Amino acid sequence: MTNKQSKLLMPNRRKVLGGLAAAGAATAMPGFIQAQTSEPIRIGFQVHRTGIGAAYGRWYDRTTNAAAKVINDAGGINGRPVEIIAEDDGTDPKRGAEIVEKFATHHKTDVAYGTLFSHVVIGSAPTAGELKMPYFIVSEGHHQASGMLNRWTMQPGITDVKSQVQAMAPFVTENLGKKITMIFPDFAFGHDHRDYFSAAVE
Repeated sequence: MTNKQSKLLMPNRRKVLGGLAAAGAATAMPGFIQAQTSEPIRIGFQVHRTGIGAAYGRWYDRTTNAAAKVINDAGGINGRPVEIIAEDDGTDPKRGAEIVEKFATHHKTDVAYGTLFSHVVIGSAPTAGELKMPYFIVSEGHHQASGMLNRWTMQPGITDVKSQVQAMAPFVTENLGKKITMIFPDFAFGHDHRDYFSAAVE
């Protein structure tokens, strides 16, 4: 065998990493690895239409549907249309867990997403983990980054409260002083502000 032939047969780092990445994606999200199919990608949208998160849910609902329209008008994702299946969780942790289970067992969605309020995320994420449902959250709480949830719960594209308050604390103490009164909601999102901001200004 010549040196040239040996080089052709020898896998390089890029090929190996590319193959591992493809294999990992196929294992993690088998619902997306469907050759030559026009079946829709079914996205379970856990929306706060009622309860204390309704003001946020209204806009999450509108932007989600607008984004799906843009994607579908452009031909979908790899030729597959996006189908949004929305369920109101009432901004309630118990109801949130029931919704995630409904996405997996009744609607047969490929993924679930949309949860903002941290107490609903914490109440819903264990069910996503048990059912191996990829669960994309939009909460800013530190619970996902801290490792308290599970590998099926992902927090893409957003900074969490701990990072935010650590970044702003020096400005507050240098310009406004260190005697600070905090008013915060009595769930994980508010507790993160209380705990991490207090530590940052000490």
